[in-house]
Amino acid sequence: MPEFRSKEALAYPLAGFLALIALAMFSGVRRGPQDLAEYAASLSQGQLRALGFRTKRGTTRIRCPGESTFKRLLPRMDAVALERALLLWQEQVLGPSQDKLVIVDGKTLRHAHVELVSAVNGQGRWLGTVAVQEGSNEIPAARALLSKVPVENKTALADALHTQTDTAQQILFERGGDYALTVKENQKELLQTLATLLTRNDFSPSTHGADTRADAGTQSQSA
Repeated sequence: MPEFRSKEALAYPLAGFLALIALAMFSGVRRGPQDLAEYAASLSQGQLRALGFRTKRGTTRIRCPGESTFKRLLPRMDAVALERALLLWQEQVLGPSQDKLVIVDGKTLRHAHVELVSAVNGQGRWLGTVAVQEGSNEIPAARALLSKVPVENKTALADALHTQTDTAQQILFERGGDYALTVKENQKELLQTLATLLTRNDFSPSTHGADTRADAGTQSQSA
């Protein structure tokens, strides 16, 4: 992650700051700056020193970030760079993903009032995230996500909200993947079309359905 602050402001170097947040997440912290600050306060001086945090001026004690520090720094993070760093870290730990599924799903973050659309594979491994823009919805966010997540030779799955012609064409023609999308009764014309296509018909060139005299177990002439 690139450092975006001046050297004079580096009481908490970015690498250590992000490592602290990762440790907090692994420990079950989920609710934001206040919980992060409480977690940071629970660390020892040795742990804070290992994160690269600096001492308070005129003392030998290592600084500990408070709630205001998290509130100030988190909104300034480069989300694209952070996502890239996390995906690279994940691949370093787990190796390349071999799964053939890309599952798209939207969630609203509790306590943050932020709506996100994320992709995971069939094993639950995270593939990427896009935030829903204010005044918009999940559909364009999902398309933005599918434009950057590897889909070629894979199958994308999504709920009925994303059963859209443009989304299906993007997956199939632009990204080289396949799709399995849900159809519900609110798309009556599409549902009726699928019901018609999936109606059982006699297999051509069989004539048994047309000629009721024909015996399915016999042939009128040699094969």
